[in-house]
Amino acid sequence: MPRNNLRELTLDIINENELPKRQILKEVRERSGKSVSDKTLNEILMNLLRDGDIYITGYDFNVYEGMKRIQSIKAEGIIFGQVKTNPLEIGLLINQLESSDPSEVNDASNKLKMIFRGKIEEFNDGTEIKNINVLFNKIIYYMNCQPKDQKDILINKLAWSLSNEEGSADLLKNLISYVNTHK
Repeated sequence: MPRNNLRELTLDIINENELPKRQILKEVRERSGKSVSDKTLNEILMNLLRDGDIYITGYDFNVYEGMKRIQSIKAEGIIFGQVKTNPLEIGLLINQLESSDPSEVNDASNKLKMIFRGKIEEFNDGTEIKNINVLFNKIIYYMNCQPKDQKDILINKLAWSLSNEEGSADLLKNLISYVNTHK
């Protein structure tokens, strides 16, 4: 199976569910019918990470099979997820920030911050932007302090600005500027 097809297969598998590397390798081997090497999968995963198609969502400690003292990091435990850049999916993540489930809020926040960081890097001219998380939190705080109708508008603008839609980077710049001038 050509490497490009393996890349698409890997992306499809990760799109279905966030999985640790060892499970992704098992799925790729089963679905492709090929004995795909660990190195081939590593290369595919690194390219997907570099291209911003996937991200690391966590770590599966089950790879240590009950070991208490852990002194190394096994790549097999790294959990990968697919980056969602559709404005609707991003809007859903923003709405999850108001969930009563703390783990859901934390998960949504981490995903949004990762997307936000990537978007900032996309239009950044090389100057160091300090405290990207602080900037993100400031936008969310500002948004949450608004009346419902204004908040809904800001949620839609933030979702669009974090998407991969045309003009989204300019919208994010404008949104950051707006929030910074309306403290």
